[in-house]
Amino acid sequence: MPAPKIIDYYFAPMSGYAYLGHARLLEIAAGAGALVRYHPLNMLKVFAAAGSFPPAKYPQVRQTHRKADMARWAEELGVPINTTPAFWPVPMELACSVIVAAGALGIDQGKVTGAILSAVWEKDLNIALESDLRKGLIGVGLDAESVLDKSETPQIKNISQKETEDAISLGIFGSPTYVVDQNWFFGQDRLDFLHSDLSK
Repeated sequence: MPAPKIIDYYFAPMSGYAYLGHARLLEIAAGAGALVRYHPLNMLKVFAAAGSFPPAKYPQVRQTHRKADMARWAEELGVPINTTPAFWPVPMELACSVIVAAGALGIDQGKVTGAILSAVWEKDLNIALESDLRKGLIGVGLDAESVLDKSETPQIKNISQKETEDAISLGIFGSPTYVVDQNWFFGQDRLDFLHSDLSK
């Protein structure tokens, strides 16, 4: 029996397009019997390394288009969204460490990631605050205290930082990016292509 394919999932824990594509990514992976490896990134560092800049610094005309595009995708996908979240952008280090900690504890990283993305784009929680992350995790039935405690350890913080450094070394430049073998799919609007690739 062949080994399952691996999807390397590079994303920012406050990325609106990662939020829109997250449930569908998990559905595609499950349908293909593929495994997802989670790489939560501090996208400010990724943007800086790529000579780009974050969406929050887009000129107003691009901000307006982006919000309209996200709203259309949310309607298409049946996903609730607030395109002007109360706490965006915020520092991402804690949220990244929480996702890494979940993996180290054997807790479903897909569920943790979904809770964090939803906290930003649906629930108006501040994922830079431990108290708000706790609410988001508890809200989906997760053991928030274990994950938060683990996220504060030096080992997890170092691993989390290295995720961003490794992504920069690979040339990752945006969120979400899905990689299967050597094939890159940037943006949740490329998930159909990812699905086709996994079906080959």
